[in-house]
Amino acid sequence: MPWTEDSDLEKYKKGMTSKQKKKWVAIANNVLKNCDKSPNECEASAIRIANSKVEESLNSDGEMSNDDIRRLLQDALNKTMKSTDPLKNPWIYVEDVWEDELVYTKDNQPYKCSYIIDDNGIVTFGVAVKVVRKTTYEQVESGKDKWMEVQNVFTGDVIALSEKEVSGSKNNIVPIKIIKPGWGSSGYYPADMLKRDGSKVFKKGIKMFWNHPTVSEESERPERNLRDLAGELVEDAQWKNDGLYGSGLYARAKIFSPFQDAVKELTPHIGVSIRASGKAQEGEADGQKGMIIEEITNAASIDFVTAPGAGGKILELFESYRDPDQIKKGKEMAELKELQEANVDLTEKLKKSGEDLTKAQADIAEKEKELQAAQDELAKHAEAQKIKDAAAFVEKELKDSQLPEMTKTRLVEKLSKNPPLTEEKKLDEVKFKELIAAEVIVETEYLTKVLGSGKIIGLGESADGSDGKTLEEAFKELYTTQGIPEAQAIEMAKTAKIGA
Repeated sequence: MPWTEDSDLEKYKKGMTSKQKKKWVAIANNVLKNCDKSPNECEASAIRIANSKVEESLNSDGEMSNDDIRRLLQDALNKTMKSTDPLKNPWIYVEDVWEDELVYTKDNQPYKCSYIIDDNGIVTFGVAVKVVRKTTYEQVESGKDKWMEVQNVFTGDVIALSEKEVSGSKNNIVPIKIIKPGWGSSGYYPADMLKRDGSKVFKKGIKMFWNHPTVSEESERPERNLRDLAGELVEDAQWKNDGLYGSGLYARAKIFSPFQDAVKELTPHIGVSIRASGKAQEGEADGQKGMIIEEITNAASIDFVTAPGAGGKILELFESYRDPDQIKKGKEMAELKELQEANVDLTEKLKKSGEDLTKAQADIAEKEKELQAAQDELAKHAEAQKIKDAAAFVEKELKDSQLPEMTKTRLVEKLSKNPPLTEEKKLDEVKFKELIAAEVIVETEYLTKVLGSGKIIGLGESADGSDGKTLEEAFKELYTTQGIPEAQAIEMAKTAKIGA
């Protein structure tokens, strides 16, 4: 994340002035811009380097640590020489750093060049020139005469580790291939010479360190730093024609506990490389000219190193295992970054879930509304069907009744509105028949009372020989008592008499 002066910089470096914050932002953003590692690693590196540079203005004795300078130069070299094709990226590794110069290896060829780091953390490199490893001269005795013998210090090519052997090792003892015959970066290693000298110099107890020392480290502490002690041979080296990785020198090595996890994690990206000295001279072998290693007289160590082509992330991780505190800080920064990203992700998910819930609730409300409307419509249809079925039932029951048709029609309309139902909401035919029969009795009694006789008079002559006027008049009287106008009651009475 690019920083601004308005960012919360106090959590990275407390007590900065406005000017120092401006400087911090410039340095951090420049390191971030030129870093080609993962976002978490780049951010951690940018914060660390910016803090170191700004510390100079907070404390007159403060300056960037050697590790910070090395990382800044490594990042700048990786960025400068990065290929547009990831498969063609060169293998670059900073070997040694001085105040204004550095030595780095590019595809196994050492180079030396000057550099400048300005106040904003921007690196400018000078012209790089090819160099060779330093040759030392040791005084030896031959009888009574003292003479100078040229001793070449050389390192072997990186020999890969076996993932199967490392992961399946018992007691953290693994078989390794120490060196192979043929041309390497330091010269030509004849097979006969390795057979002759290998078991004599690469003996049980030879120490294995985490990375080769730089020139300055070798000068200041030739015995090496215990911090970097990663293992040792548990047996003398032996020549094998048909070893795991072809012909060469092999031995079993014990990995010490502080580096066991590191070796297992980085097995695909690291290997071992010898540091030894001996005699060599210009010559030709296998059609190629160069230094021919005639004798190995001393084995300084067999070191774990990164394989050629290892990316910046692997180099950074490899270096971090030399500093437990840095590993802890890196893990804490990575965990903090993961927590921050997880928090942002969780917030977004919660926000999205809230939006989805609101939409779902609205959809449910709409569906409930539609369901209620459908249920209401269904209830209306059910009610209509109930009335229809009830009306049909009443009509069937009144079919043989002698009640006037208008009375039947009225009873059908009246009784069908609220028919008796069973617990299953079906028509209770037994109770309905009883109700209809009761209504017929009521109507019969009423009509009999109105007519003044013991029965309803139908069509034809009456009992006393009349022509039926009495029935028509009875209907007229009935309708008039119900509040129907006389003229209308007369017409209705006529119709009722005909239907009776």
